[in-house]
Amino acid sequence: MIKVSLKWIAEAVQGELVPENSQNVTVESVTIDSRQIRSGDLFIAIKGPNFDGHTFAEQAEAEGAAALIVESQQNLSIPQIIVADTRHALGQLAGAVKDEVAPKTIAVTGSSGKTTVKEMLASILREQGEVLATQGNFNNDIGVPLTLLRIEPQHQYAVIELGANHRGEIAYTTGLTKPDVAMINNVSPAHVEGFGDICGIARAKTEIFRGLGDTGTAVTSADSEFHEFWMRELADKRHQLFSSQHKEADVWAEDVSVDSHGCAQFTLCTPHQREAVRLNIPGKHNVNNALAAATCCFALGIPIAQVVRGLGGLSPVPGRMWVHEPKVGLRIIDDAYNANVGSVRAALDVLSTLPGKRIFVLGDMGELGENARGYHEEVGEYAIHSGIDALFTLGVLSQSASEVFNGRGGKHFEHKEELIAALHQQIAEHSELTILVKGSRSAHMESVVEALLESYAPSQNNKNSRGKEAC
Repeated sequence: MIKVSLKWIAEAVQGELVPENSQNVTVESVTIDSRQIRSGDLFIAIKGPNFDGHTFAEQAEAEGAAALIVESQQNLSIPQIIVADTRHALGQLAGAVKDEVAPKTIAVTGSSGKTTVKEMLASILREQGEVLATQGNFNNDIGVPLTLLRIEPQHQYAVIELGANHRGEIAYTTGLTKPDVAMINNVSPAHVEGFGDICGIARAKTEIFRGLGDTGTAVTSADSEFHEFWMRELADKRHQLFSSQHKEADVWAEDVSVDSHGCAQFTLCTPHQREAVRLNIPGKHNVNNALAAATCCFALGIPIAQVVRGLGGLSPVPGRMWVHEPKVGLRIIDDAYNANVGSVRAALDVLSTLPGKRIFVLGDMGELGENARGYHEEVGEYAIHSGIDALFTLGVLSQSASEVFNGRGGKHFEHKEELIAALHQQIAEHSELTILVKGSRSAHMESVVEALLESYAPSQNNKNSRGKEAC
């Protein structure tokens, strides 16, 4: 964070600073977690459903915190800024820090692929200057402010991922972020419980455009079923379209192909330029992600040559199509970071292009609302049409997918140990085999990947992991 005084912070959060003679005390880092306090930090005592940060105020002082933001004055000797709502103050401070540094900012949302697009954007923009990008899953009403508070004076660009599980959340975080470019990657059933249906999801994603100023640019997909809706919503905004199908868009792809590792190559097209792109991450669906990232960068004036270098220089990250080849003929793909209907379809598309026997391992997809079983049946049907050889499921809801696939290699497991044993048996029986593992965060399917890889020497795993050079 930038170095600021308590006087500056108190004004930013509209709080009362006590004692008044502490106005010139400065801080340059913020935390809401008392376990992570370092000497000189500002500790913000956030309240949640099951905790109250005020109970850790004394610990914060003992750990060396320079000051506190609290809702009621604590009987402590360090300076305190008293506010009506510490959660709101966190957002106010984050927005003020972002405004002070004023990096060119791209905000990204979507039901799936937003993290990949965020990483693509960061890879492209690093060719131009210092970039702050969202880390991990810091994309909600707490994570976005904490991300913005990491902005330093040297950051020329910020790439901020905005997620949501209820209406109004993106409206809040885009208001803090105030992006120069705001992009919706796609809409599919994800976090349905908080939105009612897919139309509710689309309306919630559209909140991202509320943060755009008069000169900001909205970016959406011309291929989306919600294209006409967004065209109406954005009638008074500067608007750029990307497409993998329509040359009428501002940015589109031609000559799309997939190599033997599942990685896509295509021609990146604008009305005036064409450049060949080779992606280093598996999945034909990543062409759409690349088009989304490219369109955002073009809106900021980034040259096409830099866009191509950045896209080609991006490698996979663990949990997102991270490919391991622990022995000859065996490919284990870790896509277990999260799952919804759209991302499962994309993963099945990747698996269907690979050689040998192909097993899709699916854990439960969470937060899908009343029709959760129906959505699992839908991906079971899609698995049939994809042509994969087997569908193994683990969890309560995912059983619906394997039941649809039954008779074609579908099998459900009640216990993770049984699933892992069955996969080991498949490895022993087949000389060429690909296992793709996917599920929502709550399913913890990464433990299945870890168990499979533990069977091989660590040095061999590291040697043959294709995560850092997937293609």
